[in-house]
Amino acid sequence: MLTEIRPIEHFNGLVTEVIENQRVETDELTRFYLSSLLTEFMDPKKLSDAPLAITYLKAMESERELSARLFKELGDISLFTSGFFSESVRGRAVDLDYYMAMGARSYNHLASIHSAHSSHSEPTGEGEADGSLGGLFNELSARFKLYVDVLTEVSERCRLTSAQDILHLYEQWLVTKSAHTEALLRAQGIEPQEPGTETKIIH
Repeated sequence: MLTEIRPIEHFNGLVTEVIENQRVETDELTRFYLSSLLTEFMDPKKLSDAPLAITYLKAMESERELSARLFKELGDISLFTSGFFSESVRGRAVDLDYYMAMGARSYNHLASIHSAHSSHSEPTGEGEADGSLGGLFNELSARFKLYVDVLTEVSERCRLTSAQDILHLYEQWLVTKSAHTEALLRAQGIEPQEPGTETKIIH
């Protein structure tokens, strides 16, 4: 008998495998958040066409509730695009490092919003929840590049990105200095080097 696997369970399994493979130390809440993010973005409509900078300015000028929602949207889109679907960034006016910087900054603002609300909340349980979310978004902000690596490997296992050519991998490594991307280059026989130095071919 076939057992139906829900998308959240599928992605949770993949995220857990990749985190263990990359030896990333993280908690269950972060793993669940990453899995939920991937499930949510199965709907392509979640990828807003609004310029990130415009949304960021609106978030900075809005009241707490709207500001939190917009910063979360920015962080999620930036993380998903940078890690899980980085091919979509190619050819755009803004590049991968822009998305990564925007994502980390947005999660940092979101962490501050939740942490501040937690410190001023009455002891009814709401403050504790805000505190946990503050820690989660602080983790995503501080280790944004690390979780981009996680989602990149998840995308490769799902085979939802196009074939990774060596040039694109090299360009991605120049931006992120990702250990995972470096490993992929080495597997192709390329020793990544900074611009101005000679690129070595591994025999």
